[in-house]
Amino acid sequence: MRKVFVKNLIILQGLNLIIKPVWLLIIDRLAQNSLGSAYGEYFIILNLTLLLNIVLDLGIQNYNNTKVAGNALFFRDNFKSILLAKFTLSLAYFAIIMLIGIQREMNTNLLFIIGLNQIITSFILYLRSNISGLQKFTIDSLLSISDKSFAIIFCIIFFYLKKIDIWYFAIGQLAGSVVTLLIAAVLNLNYYQKIQSTAYQGGLNLLAVLKKSIPYALLFALMGFYTRADVMMMDWILPKNQAIFHSSIYAQSFRLLDAACMFAMLFSGLLLPMFSRLIAENNDIKPLTELSVKLLMVVSIPVALGAQFYGEKIMYALYHFNDIEELILSGNVFSNIMFCFVPMCLIYTFGTLLTAKGDIKSMNIFAVIALTVNIGLNSILIPKYQSYGASFSSLITQTIFAGLCTVRCFYLFKFKINVKTIGQFALLIVCLFGLFFLVKGLHNLWFSLGLFATGTLVLTLALQIFDIKNMLKILNSNRQ
Repeated sequence: MRKVFVKNLIILQGLNLIIKPVWLLIIDRLAQNSLGSAYGEYFIILNLTLLLNIVLDLGIQNYNNTKVAGNALFFRDNFKSILLAKFTLSLAYFAIIMLIGIQREMNTNLLFIIGLNQIITSFILYLRSNISGLQKFTIDSLLSISDKSFAIIFCIIFFYLKKIDIWYFAIGQLAGSVVTLLIAAVLNLNYYQKIQSTAYQGGLNLLAVLKKSIPYALLFALMGFYTRADVMMMDWILPKNQAIFHSSIYAQSFRLLDAACMFAMLFSGLLLPMFSRLIAENNDIKPLTELSVKLLMVVSIPVALGAQFYGEKIMYALYHFNDIEELILSGNVFSNIMFCFVPMCLIYTFGTLLTAKGDIKSMNIFAVIALTVNIGLNSILIPKYQSYGASFSSLITQTIFAGLCTVRCFYLFKFKINVKTIGQFALLIVCLFGLFFLVKGLHNLWFSLGLFATGTLVLTLALQIFDIKNMLKILNSNRQ
């Protein structure tokens, strides 16, 4: 299983490292720089639609992925029922976001396009959950970058046609999602027909689907709330002009966190069906868990420290600022936001493992604690510190949830604390501080960052965090 994980991870990361950074760091960043306050309004609307995504899914995606990974017949027997449930939920979702948008006096035309795109994306994710559940990881990897690939093409076309406004930016994303939905639908129908030879086992009806997925839905909602509530609370607490300004500042950093988290999310997408199968077959999940944690930590820790070391310089290189105070604020927000990457990487491993185990009750309790902390901190910090307060609240919230998930996994699966590994990472952190002081005097930011990244790789190998011989043995092994 580790061989399957590593090989598919290489494919998945390779594809996403090409497409996703182009979207986030070029297309999306240029849109913000070009559109100014209009992007701040777009970001508020986007977060509203994402915050209410729970209505679209109700946990169906994760529930379905786990079940299909354990038994392919679940896909065939419940495909039509789940599609009907998704259509029903989409109508409810659309009605809710439009009512809130009208009440909040948002741009309803823009809200319509963004909301429709979220509905289509939800269907894509469900269709992909069938494909990954069937262990078709390469095809799922291609679909994971398909929507952004087509969106990039459409946005470039609009740019050359001089259609540079927030409306066409949203339309480009919608068009990319529509094309991907059609491709995913054709693939699902093809797999559906291939399973038809087995006798029908009886599927779930609409109410049964929703009932089974409710625990997953609650978890999805709570995690979405504490992750996305910061921007919405700024919109509710701060005066309109301040809310748009600070949402825009927050969006600058959150975009880069999104880019980093895509790396970790890909782990989660591979790990969920693999963990589910290992648990269903009563196989040892410790080697795969340890490999995943090490890979994520060796990336997330240097990224978080790099954001702390180079925060203002990175923000200055990527965005336009009116004055030095705005730049300093953006750099401080960026440092806090990117440190969230470390606990979020732990969540993508240990939270995924708990989901595969079916320990949703514990995760829901942890998410309620995290959400309570997030709302409480935001209520105190946003009025005084605005976007910086929201970023600090996010860091504390993610750390608490990650810690609870990690402790729960150690308890359930009898994991042991690896003192050697902890010592290696502690030494890596000390060495990274030393490395920064060696390269910080260089005037060229990107050259300095390149040396920092190269030094990180050398340190990782020198500290033997990974057993290279064992990794090569896994890749060359015929054992899956």
